[in-house]
Amino acid sequence: MPYLNFIDLSYFYQFCFVIFKKIYYTIIKNFLLFHTIHTLAIYLAKRMKNTKIIIAESQGFCFGVRRALQIVEKKDEILILGDLIHNKKVIDILRSKGKYTVYEMPKTPQCIAITAHGNKKEVIEDLHNKGFSIIDTTCPLVQNIYRISKKLEEQGYFIVILGDKKHIEVQGIYSRLNHFIVLEDKQDIDAFDLPDKIGVICQSTFSLVKFKYLSDYIVSKGKEVKVVNTICSPTKQRQNATNKLMEQADVMIVIGGFHSSNTVKLYQLSKEKLEETYHITNKEQLKKEWFLEASTIGIVAGASTPQEDIIQAYEAIQNMIKQEV
Repeated sequence: MPYLNFIDLSYFYQFCFVIFKKIYYTIIKNFLLFHTIHTLAIYLAKRMKNTKIIIAESQGFCFGVRRALQIVEKKDEILILGDLIHNKKVIDILRSKGKYTVYEMPKTPQCIAITAHGNKKEVIEDLHNKGFSIIDTTCPLVQNIYRISKKLEEQGYFIVILGDKKHIEVQGIYSRLNHFIVLEDKQDIDAFDLPDKIGVICQSTFSLVKFKYLSDYIVSKGKEVKVVNTICSPTKQRQNATNKLMEQADVMIVIGGFHSSNTVKLYQLSKEKLEETYHITNKEQLKKEWFLEASTIGIVAGASTPQEDIIQAYEAIQNMIKQEV
């Protein structure tokens, strides 16, 4: 019976070892080659990556804000009743120039400004009666809502104001009316027994989509309803620009005060359709990880956001993208 002697086994083991060694080094070599190619591919992909940063067509200071600032800037010293605009940086700059923000009526009569949002009719009358020198910077577009709502009321319509009842603009509108209610959502409408004749208006910075939905719902429930869209043109432009930019962007950056009604509406509008939407007030709040996978980054800004803040955020994002490569 044939068998393998010790010498035959020795050669056999040596042969197996050589084969195993070649297989082992081939695997390692191929793995290292694959790893090198993979790393190089990632590097080249980053080098070739052409991330776009697009600023919305309509952004930054609106006409009303710019006008209010120009009026106040002409005064050497003046008090401002409430935030002239919802931007802490701008308010601090104004304070350094002798334009002080107050949130209650001062005891001593002096020169005082009404903000671009307007104010309650009775507050302005009280200031007059107490001898204050009043500088009224109420936005002409807000003043137009005063006229529209008053005319509707004179025509016999009960006024439904769609908006935030805590916002000074809305308070200014209803302070000039006798028969009104402020509603903000469908639940508010369902809880209210609508009169036969209704005139529907809204806060100037209200959501276009929400206004259409709620006003249509009121029309479906009411007997005689007249709807007047009183959303201001700058708000419409910014919301439409945001919608347009969302179609292109992977990430959206919304710049503006957290208490700015129009900025919050832009954030909500974008966030509803694009999860990667971030609301910031300044460039320091940007995070590099937001842009790691982005090919197009959109920037929108509220009506109280200085152009300087928009440019600084744009440049900061540019630098973050360069650091990725």
